[in-house]
Amino acid sequence: MNILREIIFGLIFILISGSCLAYADKQKYKEEAKLPIVNLLSEIYPPYQVKNKNGKLSGWSTDKVTSLFTQAKINYNLEVYPWARAYQLALSQPNTLIYSLLRTDIRENSFHWIAPLCTIEFSFYRAKNRPDIQINSMKDAKNYRIASQKGQASAEYLVNLGFGEGNNLSISYNNDNFIQMLVHGRVELIVLSAPFVKSLVSTNAPNINEIEAIYPIEYLRENLYLAANLNTSPTIIKKLQKAYQELKPQFNRACMD
Repeated sequence: MNILREIIFGLIFILISGSCLAYADKQKYKEEAKLPIVNLLSEIYPPYQVKNKNGKLSGWSTDKVTSLFTQAKINYNLEVYPWARAYQLALSQPNTLIYSLLRTDIRENSFHWIAPLCTIEFSFYRAKNRPDIQINSMKDAKNYRIASQKGQASAEYLVNLGFGEGNNLSISYNNDNFIQMLVHGRVELIVLSAPFVKSLVSTNAPNINEIEAIYPIEYLRENLYLAANLNTSPTIIKKLQKAYQELKPQFNRACMD
């Protein structure tokens, strides 16, 4: 009799447990179905974001970001914009994420920082035919006309230090013409990252061998991140952060060709 009672109680327990698990799975499915589709924004910035031969976005950062969304099982629309446009959309539009965004003190409270992607560093570059341009401090840099890209951390940093647009700072919506501006004397310094310059060397970009780095900007030696608008769904944030923890060994590997 006791055995029969135990069997009955066991069956009841199994039925109740199964019902609870089924209900939990159903609720989880409903919750995931309600998640908005994420707007994922980026720019073309080799080698972090490049278009492959099939016309799709790839690169050091892109490969990590797409693996993160796959792991988190989150749907997204990936759009490529000029950086200044992508940056403003990420600041203003809910459920919008952006990469590769340099994490700085100035930006710290403006985004949810999801996952580090790659390290990066920036330097001032001069034309090789201008050895007279010498910098030993950021104060020295104020003596020269500098070009930087709108929306980039470098432009924000220079403005924050007191560089004046139209005075000793020229801000452009893209960096495609920076090198030409430099070698033709329209500006005296430009701000670029070493991996970006290396990628231009590998493609024999015009005038790329006519410039040289002369001073690293320590403040801009940081990690690039996947970051989210402050009004992004908390569920999306949590799922992506969980996926990052699961993929952390992969993310911690150095970015390289």
